[in-house]
Amino acid sequence: MSGHVRSKILVIDDEHSVRWAFEKALQKVGYEVCLAETGTKGLSVFASWRPDLTLLDIRMPEMDGLTVLTQIREADPTAHVIVMTAYSDMETTVTAMKAGAYDCLSKPFDIGDCLALIAKGLSARAAEKNHVPAEADPVARSVGLIGNSPPMQEVYKLIGMVATEDVTVLITGESGSGKELVAQAIHYNSNRAAKPFWAINCTAISDSLMESELFGYEKGAFTGAGNSKPGVFELAQGGTLFLDELGDMNLDMQANLLRVLEEREIVRVGGNKRIKVDVRIIAATNKDLRRYIQEKRFRDDLFHRIKVIEINLPPLRERVEDIPILAKAFMTQLAPNRKGAPKSLSDGAVTSLCAYSWPGNVRELRNAIDQAYTLSRDQIILSEHLPIEVRRRHTAIVPSSQSSPPSRDADLQDRSFIPLSGTQIGESMSSPARDRKAAIANTSESDSDTGTSYPGAIPLSSGNIVGDFSNTTSASLLLPRTVLPFASKSDDLKILRKLPLPAVLQSDSAETPDKIMTRYVATRLQETDSTGQAHDRVMDAVEKELLRQALAMHKGNQVQTAHYLGITRNTLRSKIEKYDL
Repeated sequence: MSGHVRSKILVIDDEHSVRWAFEKALQKVGYEVCLAETGTKGLSVFASWRPDLTLLDIRMPEMDGLTVLTQIREADPTAHVIVMTAYSDMETTVTAMKAGAYDCLSKPFDIGDCLALIAKGLSARAAEKNHVPAEADPVARSVGLIGNSPPMQEVYKLIGMVATEDVTVLITGESGSGKELVAQAIHYNSNRAAKPFWAINCTAISDSLMESELFGYEKGAFTGAGNSKPGVFELAQGGTLFLDELGDMNLDMQANLLRVLEEREIVRVGGNKRIKVDVRIIAATNKDLRRYIQEKRFRDDLFHRIKVIEINLPPLRERVEDIPILAKAFMTQLAPNRKGAPKSLSDGAVTSLCAYSWPGNVRELRNAIDQAYTLSRDQIILSEHLPIEVRRRHTAIVPSSQSSPPSRDADLQDRSFIPLSGTQIGESMSSPARDRKAAIANTSESDSDTGTSYPGAIPLSSGNIVGDFSNTTSASLLLPRTVLPFASKSDDLKILRKLPLPAVLQSDSAETPDKIMTRYVATRLQETDSTGQAHDRVMDAVEKELLRQALAMHKGNQVQTAHYLGITRNTLRSKIEKYDL
């Protein structure tokens, strides 16, 4: 044990429970830990203690985490800082990466994943000390990408990492998923941001015109060429050229493009003068280029030349939790150009949107919102205003053999509940409140389940991970239909369709929420045998269920749950303790 060097981890977070959890978990695997409850104290500890890695919360009073991060990086440009945030929107993630964060963690998170990320950061730190070249500081900027889901968080991180590196990038993803927005985000956060960004769609241009569009032409090069014209390579000089749908480019043009990428010069059609070009290439495709290579439809040498970095943009059906956010953003964009007061979506409309598979991805969603906004004559958009294919999909997914298409009244009063199988880590509501304070990892230097080794950790006894990071939620958890998007995995949706409705809903498929509540209150009153306790018994039962489901909707995130409920976080915490949630 004496031969091991204990790595030093600094945790800066204003929440006592988070600091307590990290202290126990990190000490269990052998790290030396120091805690700071404010940004000011964290900076002081960092200057005097010089940790090997810092875990930093973004939202803190007095001095926010981004300010702390900036000052840490100014004091030590090689510092490795992992930021933690309950607000996993693009702007927060991108801003943190731009400020030099090593990585971002969205609360709540799995302690095993966190330990693995810490190990990775410490390995990178050790490599730097051994004079191994390190990764450059990531930089990114928001240019219209919307979404807080984990797949989009990974996209944001990659944008930040590649933006300042002058390398070619291949963006893959289905049509309508937003590939050009990713290209723009890379360009406008790069050193070429002040230079032009040119986009060309390889599908929209015929093979006969593609060469002249890319490289330009000289006067008299062909019939109708009355004057010389520069191509997009020249027009994008010093900036970025985005080649959309590259997979549709023919083999001859692929050969010409490869030559330009290798030689960094072009020759206009009908000319003989070599023109030097300084352009960054970002390409995108919705085709499987690896299969195209096997079928001799795409050059493998061009593929490897283009794909220095590959960013895969997930389809909308794989980030369902982003659909309400995107829909709201589109509504906001439409409002200034339409007559009347701004409109909003009913719960039923949101449910329909989240249940649909969106083969056209974000572009199709935007068109659906545009249609619904136009057809609605009220300030509330109902399911009936959505495209028919969206409404049909919603009808099919409700897990009841007696379900019928939602009526206008049902749309406005949509508060029914459906069982959701398997919630994510951190969503558990079944652990006692005292176990909510921590995630204690009783782990040896090498994790027996994952085989992960933690550098700088002293071997200690092994055990289990408990607390906020345990996944003990049963399959019978009741969630509002409007949180259906959080069952984003296709397997969850398959299970969802097979599960029976809760007993409280099975007696009458046409029963309204008001009738269900009436029967529920009557049942609770019958269970109350002491005079003077009826009100407290019923209200406590309702409040407990409200808190349980609100926490589940926000994946156990207390900050977002408190904001959603309109109460303070301290009030929420006291109620969690009261009801043993």
